Amino acid sequence: MRYFFVISVFLGLLLQNFSQVVIMVKYKIDQAYIARVLCENRDKPDMHCNGKCYLRKKLRQDEQQQQNGTTGKEKYEVSFVNALQEFDFTPIAPSSKLIVYYQDPELHTPLFSFFHPPQA
Repeated sequence: MRYFFVISVFLGLLLQNFSQVVIMVKYKIDQAYIARVLCENRDKPDMHCNGKCYLRKKLRQDEQQQQNGTTGKEKYEVSFVNALQEFDFTPIAPSSKLIVYYQDPELHTPLFSFFHPPQA
């Protein structure tokens, strides 16, 4: 499941970057339908447009969207709030310091010998 999610996000990012290629492939796949139904010059067969006017229009729209930066992105205003100056670090409940010293019962007598490295 994780791999499917990673692959779909990766493909989404690639398709966003190569949107003109996607438009061209979509045109090639549906070229007969575009020439018959969506073409602006379908009434003028002597122009041999075959839907190229529709392709040109879609590529211009995509180019304008990329120049404007509105390819499905919403703009949000980001502001910085310095909340640390207003935060009080003193604890709410009073605390008492409890210091505990551990005394090992095996070490009841201190050792007064010091380690001296061997002489070379």
